[in-house]
Amino acid sequence: MKTLSLITSFFTLIALNAPVKSEIRQFEQINPQNIASKKIINDDEKEDLIDNPFGMKLYKKINPKNLSQKKHCDVLRHLKVPATSRRLDTYMRPEFILSRRKNDQLLSTVSNDSRQKIYESGIDLYGCYALDSAADLDSNLSSDPRIAGEGPHQYWQANSQLILGLDIYSRFVSDYWKGGQLHFSFTWPEALNSGPLYSYGNTLNPAGLGTRQYHGYFYTDVGRSRDVNTDMQGPRVFEYWFQNAWGKNNGLNYWRIGASNPWITFNKSIASGLHGFWAFNEPGIIGTTPSTANGPLITTAPMGISLAREVGDHLHLKGMVMNGYYDPSGGLENKRGLDQYWDLNEYGVEIIYEATYRGGTYSQDKTDFGKPWFLRLGGQLHTGHSLSNTYTNSGEYFFPTASNPDGYPNSDREKLWGNSQYYFMAEKMLYREPDSYNRGLTGWFKAKYSPWERRGSTTKGLYGGFAYEGIGKRDKDILYLGYAHMLVNEGVLERSRNQSLCTEVVGCEVSDYQGALEIGYNAQLKPYLFITPKLYYVVNPNVRKDLGNILTAGIEFRLSY
Repeated sequence: MKTLSLITSFFTLIALNAPVKSEIRQFEQINPQNIASKKIINDDEKEDLIDNPFGMKLYKKINPKNLSQKKHCDVLRHLKVPATSRRLDTYMRPEFILSRRKNDQLLSTVSNDSRQKIYESGIDLYGCYALDSAADLDSNLSSDPRIAGEGPHQYWQANSQLILGLDIYSRFVSDYWKGGQLHFSFTWPEALNSGPLYSYGNTLNPAGLGTRQYHGYFYTDVGRSRDVNTDMQGPRVFEYWFQNAWGKNNGLNYWRIGASNPWITFNKSIASGLHGFWAFNEPGIIGTTPSTANGPLITTAPMGISLAREVGDHLHLKGMVMNGYYDPSGGLENKRGLDQYWDLNEYGVEIIYEATYRGGTYSQDKTDFGKPWFLRLGGQLHTGHSLSNTYTNSGEYFFPTASNPDGYPNSDREKLWGNSQYYFMAEKMLYREPDSYNRGLTGWFKAKYSPWERRGSTTKGLYGGFAYEGIGKRDKDILYLGYAHMLVNEGVLERSRNQSLCTEVVGCEVSDYQGALEIGYNAQLKPYLFITPKLYYVVNPNVRKDLGNILTAGIEFRLSY
């Protein structure tokens, strides 16, 4: 309880911190009566402003050279997207992107003026560093060695991840070539101590719902559990692609070819992305790791082709076709990200498609300045193979049972072909404080569904929460709360009931769901520095009722430069 009291005090201290200089740009108040005739000079060109009730300088046409260099690193998976005047935006209204400021960078080897000239010439180099830590406050997992497994166990865990990015824009080649972009990024994930948190146990792993999934990769996709080998740590190539964008809102219409992580652009929501627990970023990649029918254990990017297109004022369409091989080993075979595999007969392809209907300030309708909202519907299809979460080729249980204590190797597991899932998202600003664009309450909801019972694990789920931007006199701080309800399929239930880890333990009781409640406070101390204390409460860990629930405290630091 002493630890819990300290955590609570820390939350309170941040929320009640003395006023600091607002990181929100103070926009020049413009008389709406005269805004249509007012001009602003940029790159020797006069551009009309968009009439709006917030008195904000919004251009009717966006010059790519005027987009912010400041990268939005408070949510790591949105690294390459510039920040807008509202942190919870999903960047579907580029007019609201903040102009670059002289103090928004932590590091620079040259003067701001010189770096701006380099950027305007077409070269941008940037980075982001994240440090996550977690500590168990309360864990009721059984001390039975068959459940707890062999060590090492930790009461705390810390992981870090570094991302470096380099973008070369087409203006570097020619002023007449608009919208071209060549992108490279590199990651360096590291686990800072050995072994999983004590609450994880060490052998609880029914059908992919094991150690890593208690708290998941809230360590910025690094993870550290019994099934994450230390060889997976270290530097690696992440993304490399070329794209060409077009249209009045440069960046919303584009085609792209190369190695690209789909969840940087698909299933995008800053509100849900603030959460650390893995489930809040669902849905994830399917099919690509045959043993789990889920995505890989580490940050990776497959080769593929992407297309995004605006249709009218409200509709935005996106699609991606990519290589279905994500390294079935979970990362060991391609731990440096240097290889791409093209055995389409064996590993197939993965297809993602998504349609977003938007309104309020997200709409491209210049007269629509209501509270922003969007509805999103998407789906995935994987044509390659995965392995059954229950049976061998002969119809036997492949996992250890009382009659077969050793189980069967993965090579004997039943091979299945094809996998799919569908998802829905909704997000809306529910309340906006008077005379403010960014401050207010946003609600969000997600759902995913997969019809398959013998593939994967948490193939169905419901997720939702709230986020309030602007706490006291801290305009850019966000208080958030969310709950994730993950329903497992019949294969996972059957496995959990019949494996020896349950049948040989007195009082074993299996659940058909695992829940996670998370509350956190994301404080932007500087344009480049974020700190987030948070609490997790995990219900039915490992889909077991008899293991007790888990209360974990965490704190997260993110640094962009």
